[in-house]
Amino acid sequence: MDAPIVIYCDNINSILLANNLVCHAKTKHIEVHYHFIKEKVLAREINLIHVSIEDQVVDIFTKALSTDKLK
Repeated sequence: MDAPIVIYCDNINSILLANNLVCHAKTKHIEVHYHFIKEKVLAREINLIHVSIEDQVVDIFTKALSTDKLK
């Protein structure tokens, strides 16, 4: 793989959790497929980048937006 896959995320805590080398007791309930993502982040195959909630373009598909934000 030449470059990591970039995933934009508006949840800073998710990014921090995925980049954390230590699994705490509080994270043992997290489902297996999330640990797969964590492994890929730690192997530098996926790069999680924070995007502000105001700049989250996908909201147009998932939330009711005001006219100003829709424009």
